[in-house]
Amino acid sequence: MNTEQKIVFFDVDGTIYQIGRGMPESTRKAIAKLKENGHIPVMCTGRPKPSVFPEVLEPDFPGMICGAGTYIEYEGRILRNVLISNELLMQQVPRLEKIGCCVVLEGPEYLSCRPDRETRELFSIVDRLEREYPERLKEMDLLTDRACKLTAKIPDMAAFERLVPELERAFELARYERMPYVEMMPKGISKADGIRILLEELDIPLCNTYAFGDGPNDLEMLQYVQYGTAVGNAEESVLRAAKYRTEGMWEDGVARALERYGLI
Repeated sequence: MNTEQKIVFFDVDGTIYQIGRGMPESTRKAIAKLKENGHIPVMCTGRPKPSVFPEVLEPDFPGMICGAGTYIEYEGRILRNVLISNELLMQQVPRLEKIGCCVVLEGPEYLSCRPDRETRELFSIVDRLEREYPERLKEMDLLTDRACKLTAKIPDMAAFERLVPELERAFELARYERMPYVEMMPKGISKADGIRILLEELDIPLCNTYAFGDGPNDLEMLQYVQYGTAVGNAEESVLRAAKYRTEGMWEDGVARALERYGLI
């Protein structure tokens, strides 16, 4: 065990990357300096691997936790790849669609959805996959699709609330304050759970762990690690729950925090 080596987990969207704007240069340089100093940066995102685009991978993370903990990879080795059973998908997706939800299934090889214009308009990642990476997108088939999680746009919140007790028996739900979307992961799976597995694999103590996040699927991660840090633009629930705070993503918040922690 290397007691001097630290490991830092970075959420992607809203923390180190913004769709349409990219990654702050200060963040890019900070991650490079972190590696130069012998520490380990790990991407820890709700996105499944197929929707992690090249610009997000530019920092060359040695490890990645994708699908909010369902998929773990370190230096090319797959440590976890959890899927939702097709039986469960066939039970629950029609219920969500019946109340008007637009649903996208997210898996380790591809995303699947209904082939309609509404889905492309509601999910910018689906639109980009269709334009640039069509091999990573397919028409939904609940009987055969390989999905690690699903995301749904909720048009009728009251109808969705009536489904929540049943959904929570099978899934972990991450609900957004600012947008009517929900992410649904297999029961017991979270970013924190993924971090636990990677720490065991690398034999790194919990006292050497750091994380940055902004959204509801980051809550467990920020509370689990030793130095869980919410960026200034995080949702209110995240700002309240995180142990530490830093400035916003575009205010060099990640780089400033890493400096204050003495990692760069």
